[in-house]
Amino acid sequence: MVTVAILGGGFMGGAHASNYAALGERVRVKTVYSRSAGKAERVAAIVGAEASTDLEATIADPEVEAVDICLPTPLHRTTAELAFARGKHVFVEKPLALTLEDGEAIVRAAAGGSTLMVGLVLRFWPEYVELHRRVRAGELGRLFALAASRLSPPADWAGWYADVSQSGGPLVDLMVHDFDQANWLLGEPRSVFARAAASADPAYPDHVAALVEYDGAEAVVEGSMALPKSFPFSSLIRVNGEGGAAEYAFRATPAEDGGNIGAVDESARGLRIHPRDGQPELVLLDPVDPWGPEIEEWVSCLEQGRQPENGTGGQALLALRVSLAARRSLATGRPEAP
Repeated sequence: MVTVAILGGGFMGGAHASNYAALGERVRVKTVYSRSAGKAERVAAIVGAEASTDLEATIADPEVEAVDICLPTPLHRTTAELAFARGKHVFVEKPLALTLEDGEAIVRAAAGGSTLMVGLVLRFWPEYVELHRRVRAGELGRLFALAASRLSPPADWAGWYADVSQSGGPLVDLMVHDFDQANWLLGEPRSVFARAAASADPAYPDHVAALVEYDGAEAVVEGSMALPKSFPFSSLIRVNGEGGAAEYAFRATPAEDGGNIGAVDESARGLRIHPRDGQPELVLLDPVDPWGPEIEEWVSCLEQGRQPENGTGGQALLALRVSLAARRSLATGRPEAP
């Protein structure tokens, strides 16, 4: 049994706690930390853990082998470095950091022998996993185009999250998922050219489109936190290859207790495959909480003393580099190298 502490009492801390609880005796969540005692107690109750408002004591606890950081992004570096200095393994939610300097510091701090995993949850989402499997098997031939979008109402469920200078806004907090998918499917990004819709704060636009160039392929990624409150959280990925195309769409209402994913709209369920030759195929996969496979893989890494294959520091850094290149492109008006 591995022993974990969750740092953060918000929506994501609760999502992780539920999935730790589902793993039964494989894992023990000893402590849940939050600056708010009430939030710590709420998440701790999900998994039968202790609640704490003392961050350093929670991390220093000799019984805790690993910490799961679900704190605001500006706290990721200092918290991860403190945990690594105490000899702990670290799971940190995406985005890895807001700056390349901080992201690289986290990865360096893990190099002393600790396990690091980053919450790139789409790498564990069943439809994205199946899409990747089929691309790698050659079913769609060489890919030459990818389109992705991630559209959300304003992120007003937490004060820090609504402040895009702390969350990174759609470029860093939302689009990092789709930039990572494009990297996973298309390879090494070469350049990024981004354009923004009108925004109250030009430094942190709330609706952005980015063109990412790869070797022989390109990705168009759109991200927004400027949709009306009644608009469901929506995401899409579509790939086009020499052997066919595939598409997966997702829609969900905002979560009642915070966060942007609540009740899922099942009307467009499934990965849709369209071969160049042959009949289209609808691939229906068993619905799962996407954080379940991710947390299970994290616990497996701890059990087996290994680094993850997906959700690595390197993958998270590369996706962050694309996000930050897109931000530079907005400022310069020209393509930027990641």
